[in-house]
Amino acid sequence: MSNERQLSDLDRMAFARGALTRRDLLRRAGMAGGALAGASLLAACGGSSGGGSSAAASSGGAPSFPHTVSSSWTFSNWPLYIDTEKKTHHPSLEAFDKKYNTTTKYLEDIEDNDSFFGKVKAQLEAGQSIDRDIVTLTDWMAGKWVALGYAETLDKSLLPNVEANQTSALRGRSIDPDDSHLVPWQSGFTGIAYNPKLTGGELTAISDLWDPKFKGKVTCLTEMRDTLGLVMLDLGIDPAQCTVDDAQKAVDALQPQVDSGQIRKFTGNDYAGDLAKGNVVACMGWSGDVVQLQFDNPDLKFAIPDKGGMIWTDNMIVPKGAQNPYNAHLWMNFYYQPEIAAMVE
Repeated sequence: MSNERQLSDLDRMAFARGALTRRDLLRRAGMAGGALAGASLLAACGGSSGGGSSAAASSGGAPSFPHTVSSSWTFSNWPLYIDTEKKTHHPSLEAFDKKYNTTTKYLEDIEDNDSFFGKVKAQLEAGQSIDRDIVTLTDWMAGKWVALGYAETLDKSLLPNVEANQTSALRGRSIDPDDSHLVPWQSGFTGIAYNPKLTGGELTAISDLWDPKFKGKVTCLTEMRDTLGLVMLDLGIDPAQCTVDDAQKAVDALQPQVDSGQIRKFTGNDYAGDLAKGNVVACMGWSGDVVQLQFDNPDLKFAIPDKGGMIWTDNMIVPKGAQNPYNAHLWMNFYYQPEIAAMVE
């Protein structure tokens, strides 16, 4: 296999988030959420180093389940990824529970696409319920679940608000061409998160993370599509058009930073705690994490690097075998009311 070959369609899914230049920022900010009127940069999650799709068919056919509200249901999401009040209250979920007389079990147990998939893969392969009615996964992993048949087909008759308010930029994507399995939750950006009081100034490039004075206080993301994408952009390579050789150049640029101890570790969302505490002074991070962290630490900043950042979308999925799919549909439709999407924002 030649290192100069162009990536296949499945390989290209690894960089489905795409590159984002500063010029693109204002143009794309309007599509930063699944709902037109609720666009948000709050959410924070990422791509990862997992494989592509399988030849297995996605879950198809007309959905059939009782249209009865269950007394409780489970929503599994990323940390720092929903409206929060007094640390533990989520007003949007509380409004939903009150409207439908249900109790939402809200889990923040998705730190990384790959690790979460590894946790539930055996159950999905065996056709068993994973005890969750919605999971929220990044575009490339969401597409993998669709291809593997792990995403239930949605009943669009229960989703009139989604049909009316989903932004056109997130319709008909290659990971779900007929929008029958995925409902976008939030979109945002991957760039540099840092504390200028600890770095001694502004950071504008990924290469700024390699300043020797930050040794051992820098982290990168386990999400390969983000980390290699950002490094390729820093090297002047467009990750949306990269070759295997281009990706290897990014790996080669990272290796000395790993070997020298410049990079403290590779993380999922768990970098947020170290950044907030000052154990990490600068890192690759997600826009929404920083927005949330700034409530407690306004010194923190998020920046799209001068040479570009990455853009992502996360998607709500009803996992195959979900026990309360009607509640899941009700939540998706409830969230796509502009006033509720704005509340989450």
